Amino acid sequence: MSDARWRLPLALCLAALAGPAIASDVIRTSPTIVLRDGYAGYPEFMKECDWAAELPAHLVEYSKGLVELTDQDLGTLPGRTLRIRIMNMRSAEGGAFSGPKWAMIRAELFQDGKLIGQYQPYRQTMTLFRGGCSSLAKISDALAADTAAWLRRGDYRVQFADEQAVIEIGPEEDVPPIQ
Repeated sequence: MSDARWRLPLALCLAALAGPAIASDVIRTSPTIVLRDGYAGYPEFMKECDWAAELPAHLVEYSKGLVELTDQDLGTLPGRTLRIRIMNMRSAEGGAFSGPKWAMIRAELFQDGKLIGQYQPYRQTMTLFRGGCSSLAKISDALAADTAAWLRRGDYRVQFADEQAVIEIGPEEDVPPIQ
């Protein structure tokens, strides 16, 4: 008799524990992040530094199993995918003497090809004796931690307009010439 009393509470506890595992499907992302379309960034730091690959690796680490890397085309994969682009960045050699180093990324979360969330964190550093690559490594680590925290929160919104949107130009102005 006492064994039957515990079956329902035990089943409810097991269901509660399994719920988050089902809801948190793995999110797949690329092993390297890319520059946004039309943005040159700082080509020397994109070639010399490994921060574009460090950020996804840190993201996998900080997400604690929520994110995994894949070489497959994210646009063709079912389920949840995360596309990360570098929106803006600044880096230079010379530590604090060359000013702050910073980067802003945009993480876009897709569910079966449909955009369901965007996140655009910004981080900067200005350390006295740190070079451009080591500054970007520090920034990528912080951006990965920020992005992992956003993914774990689950508060997804689409909040940024697509840069590829067509710019509407109004009618020409009828302004008399200056004399």
